[in-house]
Amino acid sequence: MSSYALLLAVLVAVLAGLMLGKAWERYNLRGNTLIDRRRARQSPHYILGLNFLVANQIDLAIEELTRAASLDEDALEVHIILGNLYREKGQAGKAITVHQSLLQRSRLSRIEHAYVLLCLGLDYKRGGFVDRALEAFNEVLRLDPKNEYALVNLQKLHEEQHQWTEAYDTRQRLTKLAAIESQPQSQSILAFLENEIGLEAVRRGEYAEAIRRFESAIDLDPRAVPAYLNLGDVRVTQDNDKEAGRVWERMLAAAPDRAYLAFGRIETLAQRTGEPERFLALCQRLIEENPQDWRARLALSQRLMADGQHQDALALLFAALVHNPHALIIHQAIWEALGRLGHPPALVERYTELTENAVFYLDPHVCIRCRYRSTELLWQCPHCHDWNTFVEERIAPAQEPVLAES
Repeated sequence: MSSYALLLAVLVAVLAGLMLGKAWERYNLRGNTLIDRRRARQSPHYILGLNFLVANQIDLAIEELTRAASLDEDALEVHIILGNLYREKGQAGKAITVHQSLLQRSRLSRIEHAYVLLCLGLDYKRGGFVDRALEAFNEVLRLDPKNEYALVNLQKLHEEQHQWTEAYDTRQRLTKLAAIESQPQSQSILAFLENEIGLEAVRRGEYAEAIRRFESAIDLDPRAVPAYLNLGDVRVTQDNDKEAGRVWERMLAAAPDRAYLAFGRIETLAQRTGEPERFLALCQRLIEENPQDWRARLALSQRLMADGQHQDALALLFAALVHNPHALIIHQAIWEALGRLGHPPALVERYTELTENAVFYLDPHVCIRCRYRSTELLWQCPHCHDWNTFVEERIAPAQEPVLAES
């Protein structure tokens, strides 16, 4: 976890603890006298702890908050924050001990009980105790059925265990609670989960169920690219090439920026059906619609290369290079074309001019949530586990595209 993500997580923990403390302060009575929950928070140790926390000095924050907690053993929120900080440092055992001890208190309200259980579930999850984490989150939902944090973490646990149906059902519950502005994102996540359920059906050979799931995913999110790809694959398995082609054409219309993911499938289908010109026409159309589409140029050049049209292929590659001079795959294709042409000095010099300021990207895909990098486009980030968060990081072209066409 990056330092930024760590800081954000612990700050959220602090704010949640403070809000819980305020609630306790307001509503908890003992002997008809309002309990004074402020002593620990008014100590200099508490203030210092927060300052260290903001400065991302977690060890010093823990030291000061521990001293603040010692001033008032009933200061629930301070102990919760301490447990959360231990967890974020990777000390799941300590976090579990702290939060388990809080559950032993006899005067916890329902909401306090649910929040401590939520923290304990996160501790178990961090420590790899999956069954205990599931049990804790489900208990939170029994106490507080609308607890979105418990639902989100329960969904993630099911995903990590590849329990896609359970993850889908949990996300549906969460969708019903979500604000209107977050509905599109939730629909998109449901679509990806439907796609995973469909893939499980494919592995079982249940093609009718798989088709139903893939089509449901597309209905939920018209840009659910993997569902189109997998639906077309099932149609090919059923010897229905015409329907497979229609599915992939729908994908190109819905998500033209992801068209390249279907290039291999569409080209193979065109060759098999004796219509190779359809793939060539497709690439030309995509280039006309988006002159910066370097992947369509690359795919078209590879087809021309296979047909022996090396000079035309190289011209397309030079044009693609101007739009994305940092893609290693373009450079490799250019050197293959130059090799087949016998490395003409003028063309080699042209390539040198175009790549003078280029920096090669080995892992151009980056998660916009946690900055995890990948050599390929991933639908779910293996680090933060969010869906559809990868974009292709690009540096501005070294020169204007018109120079490459001359």
